[in-house]
Amino acid sequence: MAGAIRIHYYVHGRGRGHATRAQAVIARLREAGCRVSVFAGRDAEAVLRAPGVADEVHAVRSLLPGDGVRAAGLVPRRVAQAVAALRRAPADVVVSDGDLPGLLAAQLCRVPAVAVGHGLVFSHCQRPAELPRQAWQREARKARLSSLGSSRQVAVNFVPLQARGATTVVARPLLRPGLGPRDQDAAREGEVLCYFRDDNGAEAVRALLAAGARVQLFGRRDPGIAGARFVPLDPERFAEALPRARAVVSSAGSQLIAECVALGVPQFALYRADDDEQALNVAMLRHAGVGDGCDFGSLTAEQIERFLRHPPAPRQRADWPAPEVASAVWEQVRQLT
Repeated sequence: MAGAIRIHYYVHGRGRGHATRAQAVIARLREAGCRVSVFAGRDAEAVLRAPGVADEVHAVRSLLPGDGVRAAGLVPRRVAQAVAALRRAPADVVVSDGDLPGLLAAQLCRVPAVAVGHGLVFSHCQRPAELPRQAWQREARKARLSSLGSSRQVAVNFVPLQARGATTVVARPLLRPGLGPRDQDAAREGEVLCYFRDDNGAEAVRALLAAGARVQLFGRRDPGIAGARFVPLDPERFAEALPRARAVVSSAGSQLIAECVALGVPQFALYRADDDEQALNVAMLRHAGVGDGCDFGSLTAEQIERFLRHPPAPRQRADWPAPEVASAVWEQVRQLT
């Protein structure tokens, strides 16, 4: 087609994993000559408003787990806003990383759409027999809902899985911009890096300190834990610290897991008992033998001590020929235009 491909790119705003992935994908799309308008929720907006990331950035209200009945009013309002945006500045393709209203608007306006995200592994990939069936099915139902209206799907995962259909591509995550190779010398005596999406890891931090570890805690708010070095959450400082970390103890988000696996950083990942997605992330991590973890409620000091004494040895999946997510999304956009 003549001229630059115009893309409306919607990014869910819970946590920074969506934004970190989107930042890399958007860079690839713009490198290919696309014009990218971003519609970003809460935590994603600050990351994607950085100079040079996108052609323009608009704030939107993401659907969040705690919305409950409020979602019934929010969804049509958000869809109407997305439809208005498409009519005001037409797009050739809509890309959505976890944002349902953007996809529904694309369907209403008959614009082809690409859904991208880690959750799509549950709805669009085959479940390994060793992983919990019921949790997988619950996540699959949610992911199918969040990908309604998509023409293509890019399912992002940190270990290999098999796609269920011809419209789905399984892709490897991209590392966040600025993340270099692991510094083995610094890591031997380095700090344990901690990050908890919901600021709920105080007990894990205290267990690390009690075991004699030095702790660098990234977060939005300083919990005031004596002995832990608090660092306000900043993408550049995080990217600098991760390759130098002795280990990572964190929430079980897929982006950070992927980066730990790729760099070879031992990770103990934690999840809330009601968070099926992150529980399944830990199940995949353990099944592949590249990390460890449990739910927050069952964490013990002994587990942390054992992890520090005998950390898992993650290895890069050099034998997995899947494309990286940025290349996979660009290929779907190219085919749809």
